Amino acid sequence: MTRFILTLSFFLSGFTFLFAQDSIQATIVLIGDAGQLTKGHHPVVNAVKQHIPLNEKTTVVYLGDNLYKTGLPDNSLPTYAIAKAPLDSQINIGGKSKAHVYFVPGNHDWANGGTNGYQSILRVQSYIDLLANENVKMFPRDGCPGPVEVKINDDIILVMMDSEWWIHENEKPGIESDCPYKTKSEVLVQLEDIISRNSKKLVLLAFHHPFRSYGPHGGYFTLKQHIFPFTDAIKNFYFPLPVIGSAYPLTRAVFGTSQDLKHPLYQQMIQSVERTVKGHPNVIFMSGHEHTLQMIQDSGYNFIVSGSGSKTSRVSQPKKSLFASGETGFATLQISKNKNVRVTFYIVAGDSIKEAYTNNILNFSKIPEEKPDTLRKIEYAFKDTVVISASDKYKHFSGFKDVFLGSNYRKEWSMAVEFKVFNISKEQGGFKIISLGGGKQTKSLKLKDKNGKEWTLRSVDKDPEKALPENLRGTLAQSIVQDMISASNPYAPLVVPTLAKAVGVPAEQPKFFFVPDDPAFGAYQKIFANTVCTLEDRDPTTDGSETKSTNKILNKLLEDNDHHIDQEAVLKARLLDMLIADFDRHADQWKWGTKDTGKGKLYYPVPRDRDQAFFNSNGLLLKYVGRSELRFLQGFKYHIQNINELNFVARDFDRTFMNTLDRSKWRAITDTFTQRITDQVIIEAAGKYPPEIIPLDSAETVRKLISRRNILVKDAMRYYKFLSKEVTVTGSNEDELFKLQNDSGRLKLSVYKKSEASDSVTVMYRRSFDPKDTKELRLFGLNGADKFEIDPEVSSKIKLRIIGGKGNDTFNLRGNIKTHLYDLSTEKNVFLSLRRTKKELSASPSVLDYSSTGSKYNRLRFPHFNLGFNAEDKLLLGVGFLSTRHGFRKAPYASFQRLSTLFAVSRGAYQLKYQGIFNQAFLKKDLVINAEVVNPVLNNFFGFGNETVYDKSKGIAYYRVRNNYVSGELLLRKRFKGDILQVSAGPAYFHYWNHRDDNKNKILANPAVVGIDSASIYSDKEYVGGRIKFDVNYINNELFPSRGITWYSEFTALQGINRNSRNLTRMTSDMTIYASISDISKVTAVLRAGGGHIFSKNPEFFQALSLGANNYLRGYRKNRFSGSSTAYANAELRMKVFKSKSYVLPGDVGVLGFYDIGKIWIPSERSGKFHSAYGGGLYFVPFNVIMISGTIGFSEEDRLFNFTIGTKFNLSF
Repeated sequence: MTRFILTLSFFLSGFTFLFAQDSIQATIVLIGDAGQLTKGHHPVVNAVKQHIPLNEKTTVVYLGDNLYKTGLPDNSLPTYAIAKAPLDSQINIGGKSKAHVYFVPGNHDWANGGTNGYQSILRVQSYIDLLANENVKMFPRDGCPGPVEVKINDDIILVMMDSEWWIHENEKPGIESDCPYKTKSEVLVQLEDIISRNSKKLVLLAFHHPFRSYGPHGGYFTLKQHIFPFTDAIKNFYFPLPVIGSAYPLTRAVFGTSQDLKHPLYQQMIQSVERTVKGHPNVIFMSGHEHTLQMIQDSGYNFIVSGSGSKTSRVSQPKKSLFASGETGFATLQISKNKNVRVTFYIVAGDSIKEAYTNNILNFSKIPEEKPDTLRKIEYAFKDTVVISASDKYKHFSGFKDVFLGSNYRKEWSMAVEFKVFNISKEQGGFKIISLGGGKQTKSLKLKDKNGKEWTLRSVDKDPEKALPENLRGTLAQSIVQDMISASNPYAPLVVPTLAKAVGVPAEQPKFFFVPDDPAFGAYQKIFANTVCTLEDRDPTTDGSETKSTNKILNKLLEDNDHHIDQEAVLKARLLDMLIADFDRHADQWKWGTKDTGKGKLYYPVPRDRDQAFFNSNGLLLKYVGRSELRFLQGFKYHIQNINELNFVARDFDRTFMNTLDRSKWRAITDTFTQRITDQVIIEAAGKYPPEIIPLDSAETVRKLISRRNILVKDAMRYYKFLSKEVTVTGSNEDELFKLQNDSGRLKLSVYKKSEASDSVTVMYRRSFDPKDTKELRLFGLNGADKFEIDPEVSSKIKLRIIGGKGNDTFNLRGNIKTHLYDLSTEKNVFLSLRRTKKELSASPSVLDYSSTGSKYNRLRFPHFNLGFNAEDKLLLGVGFLSTRHGFRKAPYASFQRLSTLFAVSRGAYQLKYQGIFNQAFLKKDLVINAEVVNPVLNNFFGFGNETVYDKSKGIAYYRVRNNYVSGELLLRKRFKGDILQVSAGPAYFHYWNHRDDNKNKILANPAVVGIDSASIYSDKEYVGGRIKFDVNYINNELFPSRGITWYSEFTALQGINRNSRNLTRMTSDMTIYASISDISKVTAVLRAGGGHIFSKNPEFFQALSLGANNYLRGYRKNRFSGSSTAYANAELRMKVFKSKSYVLPGDVGVLGFYDIGKIWIPSERSGKFHSAYGGGLYFVPFNVIMISGTIGFSEEDRLFNFTIGTKFNLSF
């Protein structure tokens, strides 16, 4: 009977649902985490198909994790067919109906946040595009963050965002991508624009990660998980593990991962989006991620979690939760014509479905009207021209400010100039606003004229606030960055077109306008009112045709090998950049025009955005920054300081789009370029400044351009050699032949388009490489059945790397050239000949990885100055160097070397320290070299034992000991899980010696007092042996961690190799856990424990294990207790009290308290005493770049103050 009633009830509710459709204007179906099948079927998808009308009023939104567990694998892997099956089921939900279906990405679609996540999400998108009809789409596209706005109807919009992009810590689209919004700040600006424009509509905000949740990702665990921890994995496995079972829930709740709401990245996303949405009550948040169904109301908003599309998990139901279920199901939103929003949750069990909860949650018919701004003036709206300065922010300084920040172009910014007033309704016949745009610092509007042509209205002045980290906003740092904009000439874009025309480079023709406070701008009136802007043609091509972005061009080249780049035109455009000192030429600063060649397309470059042309500063700040950190900020000088550094921002672009040109072509193009930039052309160009600016800039611009033109050939050829050192050549997704031949001592590479008739009909690429210029050549076949062939007579010193790519490739490598070959071991590749070739085959698709970005410069910093201090030597000064070099697939570098020295000015003491890291140097292991010479070192020593006496009447200087040593270790290191775990092992060396004169009137002057043989103390000792290290580092912030763990263990065995040296075997281990016990890391617990043991008898004093202020026992003097065994534990609680909003030094300010306990053991002493210390203090983290702390520690024998700056400077007194 009960079953009959339930069936009848569901039938009646379904009948009511169908009957009510006439009053329903839209139905939204929400299915999350549907990436898994059950016995080959998808119960939730099937339930929706059977019970929800899928018509033109219905929209289905998949809320991410559309595939488990690591997204869609490469189609070359055997797991591909099984992995894509759940996606097939979801795609087919609508059949041939008119319902719209949208997929939103989740973390599992991004390979569960893994290193190949970006490639995975692109594969998912490609597959959906391949199989789906026009009503099935994935948004946002291309791994971009969004937001993407989709109109459901006149009353409802759907906004989709990729929340995984926000918290993804591996490769993802950024500033050089083709994404319309490339940074978090741009995403938020666009989201605010969408919501503001649709303030009277219902806004459905869809993304994968929930902003409220009472499931595992929200840190909620029931008593069941603490007592029966295995039931999460095995449903009915009730094996009790009290206490032990709490380990995982507590760890998960406190630590979390980036996929948990408590994680700082996740919290930042929540706070940023909610700040943007605040004040707009008609927004509903829709998400998945948690394998639950939840309806939460909090802070005036509705949060829907529908994430049990194929999996389930536990869920709590506190006060703010109106509904919660841990069963599979989905949710719907029904929006009526009278603007009521009704949510319904359905639970699906096998073939059955029931309505579990329904409620009206919102009525958006009454939206608060925005109060009109009656105080705004429309002073210039109907004037033809206005005389005004480009900005009043960059006024002239005097004295130190002028020297430090520079005079720059302050006069130009402040000069009153006559501008035409921009009348948006009349200019060019009138414009229609398409959308708000803008980069990190500028604001812009995309416009369309009456003919459909697109234009951009862009602000001349910039606001760097959104380009800065939040901790620097509203500070002196922001003011300095804002002032640095004065180093840009606001009117330089007017000069460039004449120069560009002379050398045949397409150029924007900007027109300057004053934008009044015009109501015709609508929602953008306040943003652009009373500003100076430029109006630019979005497609300044030679024929006025539409341009394409750099990423789209790269994809076109991959798809069809009949398409090519006009590389000679690229070089001309780049030479123009070098001439005008425009450093900001990354890939997004280029558009591409198209010419039809009959066979394919020839793409030519169209430079855009000339904001940084003539950039120049004579201030000390930018001079320092330009020579140390940001070396591309060289400025528009009479000469080019370093052509390679000037082009740093364009390093990837240049290597991709100028790899065909050899030395002779490069030279010829450069010669022609400089010949066409005549003095008359330069004079004409400099005359394009506004009349008011010509007296300020024209003459100097002419002199500088002439000077730079005269030296451009020499500098350009220097840059040619720099680029030619390592050259990458790529194929396409079609079949190619890569053929290498001799060419009069050079290595000639020809790439042909293969056909059924011949392998070498059409030449795609040809260049001869001179070994004097080129040291390494990298060939990427990419996709297709490619062939790589080296003629037998080829002999070259150039190193060759061949990366075959997907497809069955053929290799006939017969020449005398050192070759590394990379390809999939799972493919049926053909190896005809492999002379001097090292095969590096792998089953992992990552062996084929190719990226057009990521080029890095080798760096040498010399001199690198060092500063130190200790109580006896006083001031220590030194100099050294830092060297970083990069290599093929060696991350984060191929080698890093550091040499530092310190010299005591007063005593002549010195220290030398060397560190060398050579990644993948031997059998894919890293080589790590550490060496140190100290003559002498200064330490404390109070004798051996846990209860040694500290006679304060003798003063601390009595207990200071000095000795000399040389140490070194040569380790092979293996890194796991990125750099989270490192294991190192190798030989070690140590040499000790001492001088009596260094220890006069100190404890070692009478070594017998502390039980040490005086003859032994002053004898040379030498040791050789080995060392093993285990290093775990998994923390969220190196400077000031709030989550994670570090665990360092070391085992050392040294053999004494002279008669005064005894063998040493020692092991130490130290673990620190950082646990944030409140949101956003306001309160952090730091728990540390460790110890060590010397297995050898009678260790030397300099080998002993110690406890003190510098090692785990604050409140006692450094190295206060020494012995052969030690154990210690520390507990520290840090609490952020407030965020200092100081203009000069903003940052987090907090308090901390600690308790330390520890003990030393030696064989000859029986002591049950544990030493303890406690204390507290303050910390300050200015700009989030360095930590400053001051603490006081109390113990039974001392009270010590400790002052610390970062990790380098530590002073106890």
